[in-house]
Amino acid sequence: MGFGLYIHIPFCRKICAYCDFYRGVYDEKKAEKYPHALGADAEDFVKKYSLTGEADTVYIGGGTPTVLPRGYLGAALTMIKKHIRIAEGAEFSCEGNPESFTDKKAEELKALGVNRVSLGVQSLSDKTLSALGRIHGAKEAKKAVGRAAGCGFRVSADIMLGVPYQTEADVREFAAVMRSLGAEHLSAYMLTVSEGTPLADMVRRGEFSPDDDRSADLYSAFHDAAAQAGYARYEVSNWALPGKECRHNIKYWTGGDYAGLGAGAYSKVGGCRFHTAPDASAYIGGNIARITDEVMTEKQLAAEKAVFGLRTRLGVDKNTLSAAGIDLEKLLKTPYFTFDGNALHIKDEYLLTSDGIVVKYIL
Repeated sequence: MGFGLYIHIPFCRKICAYCDFYRGVYDEKKAEKYPHALGADAEDFVKKYSLTGEADTVYIGGGTPTVLPRGYLGAALTMIKKHIRIAEGAEFSCEGNPESFTDKKAEELKALGVNRVSLGVQSLSDKTLSALGRIHGAKEAKKAVGRAAGCGFRVSADIMLGVPYQTEADVREFAAVMRSLGAEHLSAYMLTVSEGTPLADMVRRGEFSPDDDRSADLYSAFHDAAAQAGYARYEVSNWALPGKECRHNIKYWTGGDYAGLGAGAYSKVGGCRFHTAPDASAYIGGNIARITDEVMTEKQLAAEKAVFGLRTRLGVDKNTLSAAGIDLEKLLKTPYFTFDGNALHIKDEYLLTSDGIVVKYIL
């Protein structure tokens, strides 16, 4: 099996109210130097970590990759491919926002070999989109999804749950509309209020109050609507039509290796997990600083695989449980787990709270 290749583009047209990923407002001077820096990063990565084989999944994320002017992504890929091979038939995804996913951008991505597009729709309510600091509207989002599907891309659409002004009718409509427009994959993320974001300021001012119970109800409503539209949940936050799951994300969840290029990108090679310093200025200046987060033992790797596996419909097999030192019989005495003869699973009714269950019983 090949490895995954993640390419981080840390530029956005505008910073959204909730976002705490490493990103910055688009800067032309930095952006024009970024492709060369990615090439240097790829060369250094291959030498330092003895990376061999081919990338069979590629994911360009951000930030907003589609905010880059025409030619920049192509230049970056040309530089990267001098050092990293991309397999024929690889799943090749690129994130984008509706306002920057134009006809010309779709044409450019097609020419680069991108075959899957993940669009940050987030909501089909203009009022909610405005509160989130998004610069697209519902009409523009629908056009972008339809455009992507019409161009032959595999399409994934993101929605956020628990956001201001959201109703159960909103999330049900989202699943149905995305299906009608040709999206084959949906990702739903619970809103997290991070310090230092405009959304945190809204909470302090009393303009918005996160409500876990309400968010859980919205999640259930969305799950039901997604199922009615033909999507199957294969991970706690991801739904897909049959056979249309995101292979790149599955690599993360099943312990696969992935190389992360770009300022702020994360990587895993063997038992080593590390990331590149989130500093675009230093990065384009040639200072590719990689920070080791953890060097894991075989037991730790198995435990991590179990943690991720419990979030998916695959569950965790006996060999992984044994390697992680997890007592299957002990877990089955709790109300949260079930074993189908091949794999351990968290019961559906507890899946949304799986993180807390894992912390208590696995870690």
